[in-house]
Amino acid sequence: MSILVFGHKNPDTDSITAAISFSYLKNQLGFDTEPAALGEPSKETQYILDYFKVEKPQIIKNVSGKKVMLVDHNEYGQSAEGLEEAELLEIIDHHKIGDITTSVPINFRNMTVGSSCTVVFTMFKENGIEIPYNIAGLLISGIISDTLLFRSPTTTDIDRNAVEELNKILKLDLEEYAMNVFKSGTSLEGYTIEEIFYRDFKEFKLNDDRIGIGQVFTLDIEKVFERKQEFIDFMKKSSKDNGYYITLLAITDILKEGSYILFECDNPKIISSAFNVQAEQGVFVEGLVSRKKQIVPNITDAINLCK
Repeated sequence: MSILVFGHKNPDTDSITAAISFSYLKNQLGFDTEPAALGEPSKETQYILDYFKVEKPQIIKNVSGKKVMLVDHNEYGQSAEGLEEAELLEIIDHHKIGDITTSVPINFRNMTVGSSCTVVFTMFKENGIEIPYNIAGLLISGIISDTLLFRSPTTTDIDRNAVEELNKILKLDLEEYAMNVFKSGTSLEGYTIEEIFYRDFKEFKLNDDRIGIGQVFTLDIEKVFERKQEFIDFMKKSSKDNGYYITLLAITDILKEGSYILFECDNPKIISSAFNVQAEQGVFVEGLVSRKKQIVPNITDAINLCK
């Protein structure tokens, strides 16, 4: 039975491209792996897969009894059902250390970079494995997507150097390609409120509190705000149904390089403290683009301060 390699629930581009690329690397190193995903690719991700002529990975839900490797996450709440009954062999990530535990030692590679694809690229170089054109395309796309082409504060020189090296293989016009990627993924036409909210949603456990944070990247803010009250109503229901202490949606404007915030929280002081703004629905927070490096740490500090 092949080892399954997959990223988090509600997979974004980095999660899927890292899974496919890491699976390829492990197979070159003598393992028998298959890439998988915990949900359908987004429009952005599908655009990239089509561009580089790569098939989408199999969609899975429960991994009980299987051998698995994780990319782009290390928290139970973000992972597959049955993970506690699976044999976890390896984790590749670039996020904070979560709550996943094992009974035996495993390989766990976690780097302070802007994308899991940067970690995978580094491992290709370390192992002296040649990167084929299509895998190079997936890796560069994951980095471009997760760092917003270096606009995100999570970006490091390691990410920039990885893109430079990968583009020696690809010879892309990076600005043009990146804008096409962003355009393909930012249209919200035809999506329900639920689909938009959960398209890039992660659950976190901060101290004893469960927090739900969604993020949407778009170039068409007006379309979102036409449905503002629908989002707020949906978030209230989601928060109640799931027992979240805070539910938050960051609507990130790629061109303005900041985010509009919608939230459900009994203590609005946490929101104002976290982002240094008035706790009003739809408030714009300049420079706020990273859930990992800005939203989650800010919310954590604000909860500790306000409780």
